[in-house]
Amino acid sequence: MSVKTTTIHPRIISDETIWSQSDFKALYFQKLLKNTNYVLCSVSAAEYLGLCNCTTAIETYVLSKEECIANNIQIVSTDGTLHTDISQTINDLLADKTMDEQVILESLADQYFKNNYADITITPDNQAAFNYYKPMAEMYYHSEI
Repeated sequence: MSVKTTTIHPRIISDETIWSQSDFKALYFQKLLKNTNYVLCSVSAAEYLGLCNCTTAIETYVLSKEECIANNIQIVSTDGTLHTDISQTINDLLADKTMDEQVILESLADQYFKNNYADITITPDNQAAFNYYKPMAEMYYHSEI
């Protein structure tokens, strides 16, 4: 399985009608992407995969299926919804200098507490960012308020 640092900029799509008819965000993603060639990526894939649960934004980050294939980006289908795999999603979060740190920390903490990062491969380009966030992610659920 190949993981790479994505240099493709995702499109942002949304649909107010589908949003208002969806009881939860995963259902919104499923309805929004039904019968399309879009692949959830970045923070949207992280939310769909349950890596984080910290945004209420209607905006959905997607790549086209063709872009993913042309750039050897692993695509996974869950309940008929296409999304990037966990490793690609985490690498995309780490590579995005504008990403909310909360999303990165929750996503890494999820993987740490699940199985000590066994499901992810960090690209060399993202290793420094991973090393920066790793200690905070490992303490994420231990912090006192």
